[in-house]
Amino acid sequence: MTTVLRVDGQGPVITGVGPINRSMGGAGTAAPLDAIGSLHWNPASIQWLAQSELSFGLELMDVNVDLSSTVGGATNTTRGDAGFSPVPSIGWVHHVEDTPLTLGLGVSAIAGFSNNMPIDSANLLLAGGPAFASAEFLQIAPTFAYSVTDQLSLGIAPTITTATLTFDPLGPSVITPASTAGSGNRMHWGGGFQAGAFYQVNQAWSLGLSYKSKQWFESFNFFTPGGTVRFDLDYPMIVSLGTAYTGMERWTIAADIRYLDFENTDGFRELGFSSVFALAVGAQYRLNEMIALRCGYNANANPIHQDDVLTNIFTPLIQDQNVAAGATIGLAEHVDLNLAYVYLVENEITGPLPSPPFGANDTLTNQISAHSAIFGISVRY
Repeated sequence: MTTVLRVDGQGPVITGVGPINRSMGGAGTAAPLDAIGSLHWNPASIQWLAQSELSFGLELMDVNVDLSSTVGGATNTTRGDAGFSPVPSIGWVHHVEDTPLTLGLGVSAIAGFSNNMPIDSANLLLAGGPAFASAEFLQIAPTFAYSVTDQLSLGIAPTITTATLTFDPLGPSVITPASTAGSGNRMHWGGGFQAGAFYQVNQAWSLGLSYKSKQWFESFNFFTPGGTVRFDLDYPMIVSLGTAYTGMERWTIAADIRYLDFENTDGFRELGFSSVFALAVGAQYRLNEMIALRCGYNANANPIHQDDVLTNIFTPLIQDQNVAAGATIGLAEHVDLNLAYVYLVENEITGPLPSPPFGANDTLTNQISAHSAIFGISVRY
């Protein structure tokens, strides 16, 4: 059993937060469209929201995981039953009147995973019993943004992150070499910071840059019949560079490129993850004062390679593409209903089984896809 995070894209890292940012494919470093997405991707961008805002979002994600074993030329496939996972998000942004200062607070699920595989006597990987893996990561980010000039703003946010991991069984993997009775553990705490800059080039173009530091966690301790098993796991550093174009009436077009540093992060390095680049693009068209339509796309390299499929057998975070669509509908003056749908495009990877006890040509295959429905409310003041 392994320890990884959320099924959204970019390996374990969430591609976006809240219904508006998710429907833009996660592009938001230079496109401040709402409080939740701005707080998450670039603390400096909250200065450019037209009004103070309080937003709430809830995502319901349905993940489909198929685990197959091919032994002696015979293939057997088992489908998991993880059910719907809730992903909450809250964003508050307040412009301090008659000052160049804007305050904000983001509270969002930034990572998580759930996989629930039944016992299957026909599939040798599950013949010994069922398997369950779950992870939940929540981040709190009090944020401060300051306008240096009429075109440039800077932002910073200390971050407090919590994580809860559950595995049954625990191992075999880099956590523990032998399979042992597993369970959950207490909530663990970590922290770091994020900083950003936003520059309004002209009436049409804007640029954004943000740096999310590694989230340093205390060691995760699992109590087992054989004693305490310790695993060091941090959250990777992320650097985002974005641009947005608003030169066409009613249109906002945004694009971000990100670097995710898995290779230099405790836990992911031991799990064989490679650092990757990710691309996010999105477009919004404001139909009228009450309705806005959006679409987005996110793509990244797969951080898990064939030789590491067995290590990540029950946390197959191999997704590499997401497509999204969404809308905002005005319910009343300054009150909006935000909706989005995201499809994690089906992907699969095949890797070798250990020889012995398996044959040289025996393999395992993980296949994953997911559907998400996101909705939320924004109130501006």
